[in-house]
Amino acid sequence: MNNKIKKNIKLTEEKMIKLFAKKIVDKHMSVPSILFLDIAKPLSFIGSQFLNFYGPFIEPFFSKGNFYQFTTMLEKRENIEKILLEIEKLEDERKNSLPQKKTHNTKKVEK
Repeated sequence: MNNKIKKNIKLTEEKMIKLFAKKIVDKHMSVPSILFLDIAKPLSFIGSQFLNFYGPFIEPFFSKGNFYQFTTMLEKRENIEKILLEIEKLEDERKNSLPQKKTHNTKKVEK
């Protein structure tokens, strides 16, 4: 396989990872997603094959050709780890961009 083609595939995987992580963070589903992905990491290949099997039913909900690229990306455990790291990074950025809430001083007044 040509190195140029490999780089394009890698960029596509990186873009898909960032897009997938961004959608998860935008929907405030970071914690359940991290938990699920961490648990399912050892089964990533089996899960991707399961998605390939049901591909004809699921594919119409994806852009043309992106579904099978997504399942190919999920086959590799290192991509699951990249998704987890990207979710955590985006979640940290989101939390840091929120305005800090001032906490009220709730000291008890002693009589």
